[in-house]
Amino acid sequence: MGKRKKHAEEHENLERWLVSYADFITLLFATFVVLYALSQVDLAKFKDLKESLQVAFSGAKVIQGGDGMMEKSGDSVLSQGSDDSSVVPLFENAKAKMEENSFNDLMKEINELRGKNELDGVDTRLDERGLVINLVDSLFFNSGSAEIRKEAYPSLRKIGEMLKKKFSEYSMRVEGHTDNVPVKSSIFPSNWELSSARAASVIRFMTGNFDFSKARFSAVGYSDSVPVAPNDTYEGRSKNRRVEIVILKSKLVKSEPIKLKPEEYEKDKPKEKPHTKAKKPAKVEQISEAAKKLMRDTGQSIHDVLLYNKDTYDQESEKLAKELELMEKQTSGLAIPKKNIKKTK
Repeated sequence: MGKRKKHAEEHENLERWLVSYADFITLLFATFVVLYALSQVDLAKFKDLKESLQVAFSGAKVIQGGDGMMEKSGDSVLSQGSDDSSVVPLFENAKAKMEENSFNDLMKEINELRGKNELDGVDTRLDERGLVINLVDSLFFNSGSAEIRKEAYPSLRKIGEMLKKKFSEYSMRVEGHTDNVPVKSSIFPSNWELSSARAASVIRFMTGNFDFSKARFSAVGYSDSVPVAPNDTYEGRSKNRRVEIVILKSKLVKSEPIKLKPEEYEKDKPKEKPHTKAKKPAKVEQISEAAKKLMRDTGQSIHDVLLYNKDTYDQESEKLAKELELMEKQTSGLAIPKKNIKKTK
């Protein structure tokens, strides 16, 4: 019988214990993590976390899922990792929070100025539209007028400075409101025209003094259709007569009419024709010292005014007076033919 071949002795592996040791350490670590987690659970915070995750991931059910986390793709958080729609609500919520903080900062600034008596006739509030800056009618406009009172200019300038500094890129709606008393004016047939004209006056002031883009503003006249108090008392009617500057929330801008961007507006704006100088008269008559003094005070030259001598002025005035007298008689039905008029001694 042949001799058996001896097998070479296998090299003893002295590091096998590391595998078991690693498993042991891993299990020990997991045990302590679980124990720590169980001791730190706050049900209220856990509920808030759950709701936040559901909003951020568009309704993904983190807790009330299927039997397994990966069994139902529709309820799995991981299955929605590539869905961009989960980012949109998160971004909109953050933007809304930033807007709310900006609105609160402006309200605080206005209230501080009111406390120092540096901003009269102005109050603010937040509603579903955005930040509302209320301008009291009696301090900004005379009764039946859409012209801003000069006494209200300082307040409007302060408001304009704050809006230009923080909200120049926001859309703003200026709303005019009146009470239910019919307007007595030959210029405004009703409160509709008056409320709209007052809103437009405020916009004209803002765009003219602070270089706002016209595309950022819109004017609305509500007449007496949106009262904030009963119209059966004087105090209620005074509250209803108001102009409101509404800084719209971003989510409401889509409901506004589509407007051109500022650069598009300037591109489509018709170019103004260059002004041409009027031709100088060939001959200028001699003028009095009083006329010369008037031109010096107004900063005008002799070619910027229209000059009449006394005879021409008297003739034109007499002619105009006769025409006006005749028109008045014809209008009132008092024009009588000359042949029917008898002379009396």
